[in-house]
Amino acid sequence: PRATRRQMMSKCLALALLSTAMAAALASRDVVIANGQWTNSSGEIVMLTGANVVMKGPPWLPEVSGDTICDSTPETGKDTSCQTFNAADVKNLQANGYNMIRLGLTWAGAQPSGPNTPLSPAVLSRLSAILDLAEAHGLQVLIDLHQDAVGTAVCGEGVPMWFSELATPRQIGDPLWPLPSLDDGTCGRNDTASWSAYAGDEDYNIKNPCCRKYNAGGSWGRLSSTFQAQETMLYLFTEGREIFADFVGRVAAAVDGKKAAFAIELMNEPPAVERGMMYETWRVAAEAARKASPDIAVGVADTSSAALPVGDAGLSGDTVEWLKTGDDHLFYAFHWYGKPDDPEKAVANAMGVGERWAMPVFLTEFGGYGGDDYGCRTQRAARAAGVGSSYWHYSDYCWPKHCADGSPDGYCPLPDGERW
Repeated sequence: PRATRRQMMSKCLALALLSTAMAAALASRDVVIANGQWTNSSGEIVMLTGANVVMKGPPWLPEVSGDTICDSTPETGKDTSCQTFNAADVKNLQANGYNMIRLGLTWAGAQPSGPNTPLSPAVLSRLSAILDLAEAHGLQVLIDLHQDAVGTAVCGEGVPMWFSELATPRQIGDPLWPLPSLDDGTCGRNDTASWSAYAGDEDYNIKNPCCRKYNAGGSWGRLSSTFQAQETMLYLFTEGREIFADFVGRVAAAVDGKKAAFAIELMNEPPAVERGMMYETWRVAAEAARKASPDIAVGVADTSSAALPVGDAGLSGDTVEWLKTGDDHLFYAFHWYGKPDDPEKAVANAMGVGERWAMPVFLTEFGGYGGDDYGCRTQRAARAAGVGSSYWHYSDYCWPKHCADGSPDGYCPLPDGERW
């Protein structure tokens, strides 16, 4: 009878709502995933929106000192980089309607001593201070295991130098192949003298003259497709998989008692071509994170964090089954920087993935600039679909920011003295 069906549907809905509320109530975090939704401790669905806070070099995380906001952005025109993220910054974000940050944590900074070693006490101290500050003000924090161009040995930041030495021991300090010579005739495949400068140094990416030139003027994107970069990623997805998972587990353990830390995104914009091995690695790393912190959400992502309509392509049956049913705390992280050709398509593609794999999605990075037709449009597209988002970026935490003598970036001596 129709009335009986209605009664059954009402009971099912009530049970679903009750299970969502119970899952949230049992969680030690302010925000968790329950029944495929982001929920708060009362079981209510929440919309998470915020900004990226990412420091791409030592000391790797900002201090919480001071009482003024950091506003070193292209719009403010400031020439110095930010060093702090404090209560004034939290209040500034919240005054503008934001309730979370995506906090960059780089493997090279967090675990500098080698595989399966304790995390850096200095970095852990800064991380703990930021999470305590966030909790005190009701700000949620997504831990972003950040990388760009794989790691310092490839002129980027991400994996530690010691990991690159395991992955590509014979190529440390060699010319990055097949990069061509630059316009000034340097840094081609035969310029061994320039590429070998500072080989093996943890700061190779900012000290080596070729790295500095490639990292200026928008050329850095070519670094990710070099032989050394792809060999390092292949190693991470094979022999180095357990090393990476151990690191992820240690990060999860470090934030397990921190209510504000609601999620870990396994890798920013993974520069990978082998989707199957990448997702097998995500599974091992996610299991390590959940073992250390049972209610933390874990973000998986596709190549370059792009949301494309690729379905289950390249994934094994076991991997697909895990994505769909094996872990109810997973979410799909995606970015938008022009691929596909409009943000609405990106959001729709990501939503399709989320529906296919029964998990929520999150636009964890997009260009928060360009006015109404770019950054604002992207944020609106996500919000209209009920998708959380965090823009790039709250402020500029990069060092060195510009050449002090007015030379083009990458073509001047490094500043004297210690960083900052």
